Amino acid sequence: MKRYGTLSNITSIELFDCNCCYGRSARPAFRYAPDVQTLEEEMDFCGISRALVFNAGQRFENPMERNSELSADIKHRSRLCPSWAALPLSGGEMPSPELFFAQMMENGIKALRFFPQEHHFSLDSSSFSGLFELAAAHGTLVFAKENILRMKDLLGDFPDVNIVAVNQGPHSIERYLGPMLEKHRNLFLDTSYLMTDGMLEDFCERHGPERLLFGSAFPDNCAGGAVTYLMRADISENARKRIASGNLNRLLGGVNL
Repeated sequence: MKRYGTLSNITSIELFDCNCCYGRSARPAFRYAPDVQTLEEEMDFCGISRALVFNAGQRFENPMERNSELSADIKHRSRLCPSWAALPLSGGEMPSPELFFAQMMENGIKALRFFPQEHHFSLDSSSFSGLFELAAAHGTLVFAKENILRMKDLLGDFPDVNIVAVNQGPHSIERYLGPMLEKHRNLFLDTSYLMTDGMLEDFCERHGPERLLFGSAFPDNCAGGAVTYLMRADISENARKRIASGNLNRLLGGVNL
């Protein structure tokens, strides 16, 4: 028997978006949130309770200048959780890993984001010596917007770091993703691009719902589409709740500040 959910589930299931952004970029999406107030209005419109957010400047500009700006922007916004972004250590734009993590802890930062394509670097141990060791020690949740095939070495070098590969798809990625999920127990995906028909259901059956985090990829994607796809998926209500917020709450709860 089919277990399709309904959009009425939004009122009873907490949605915690792990992958959404506010701020104006050089080429903004058709629908975007220029500030945190507009982002919260978008969340209300789509039924999203909370969000782990980043600022467009962290992705398209120098994140070292934008990390503190994000923390200030959402300081009094209880629904929004901050995430910082990092650059390779060799460029002289980053402080030492120890100082950077001290700043993260001072600001209550539990998640770190990497944008290799936008910032033109390789996401590997040679570019981030010392940083991922501290991420493992603190349980920091790492989000990487990168082709998952380019992350093999990183996953092998740091098996204890919880890494979320975001914006994967929308084409079928099961043939090369399956072996990586089986080998790397701390690899997770967000749901933002997993919208091929039946893909979410198949993922849960093969790998379990505990490896998925709800993500909208707003404003690159329509947040409402990601919500609808999760709520209408043919999965159990327990699996839906874990993906919607349970898994992200669990991972953030394990971060040692």
